[in-house]
Amino acid sequence: MKESSDSSDGKAVSHSEVSRIAVKVPPFWRENPAIWFSQLESQFITSGIVQDSTKYHTVVASVETEILSQVSDIITSPPNDDMYKKLKERLINIFSDSEEFRLKKLLQDVELGDKRPSMLLLQMQDLAGNRVGDELLRSLWLQRLPTQMQAILTTSSDDLNKLSIMADKIADVTSGSEICSNHVKTKVPETSTPNDCISNLQAQISELSLKIDRMSQFRRSRSMSRRNNYSARSASRKDQMCW
Repeated sequence: MKESSDSSDGKAVSHSEVSRIAVKVPPFWRENPAIWFSQLESQFITSGIVQDSTKYHTVVASVETEILSQVSDIITSPPNDDMYKKLKERLINIFSDSEEFRLKKLLQDVELGDKRPSMLLLQMQDLAGNRVGDELLRSLWLQRLPTQMQAILTTSSDDLNKLSIMADKIADVTSGSEICSNHVKTKVPETSTPNDCISNLQAQISELSLKIDRMSQFRRSRSMSRRNNYSARSASRKDQMCW
């Protein structure tokens, strides 16, 4: 019986060691510790780690000393229970931006830069959380977009997600375009106005939408043709069998 117990203990230790080896802890993400813990907890699930103490010690063994110094009281005197949960909550509270800072960043600091419009919207939605309504967020997002793009999108009543997809399409159409560019020779006459540019962009978007519709109709037509051919062949085989 003792040997069996020792064998079981050995297997348990072996399994624990394998689990620890399997966990690949990503570098701690100061800008978004909540996402970092979500990544880590996915590693725990795939590795079969469920013990609170194992999770706690995995974090302590993996996170940089500079970061752990911010929670030195928990490190030097671990809680008797919920060790991992309390360490996680403290780190998130310390490194997460305050509500005031996130709103300030949303209102003043976020810019489009080289991001796609949809990525800018995702960043702004993350900063806004549940504290900013869709209409205000929509207005703030549109203000960050190029003037010509704003003029097109403000006429749409679509929700924000659909609007961001449309904005990406506009960006794709105008990317590298010589129309309304200050850096290359333009094909538009010198007497063109902003309205001419907007009309030109709208025409390109309409053409792109038509192409997408034609492709969809072609795929549906081919699918129906294959089904009809299959049905005809099946009927022919049945007729031959009757004879």
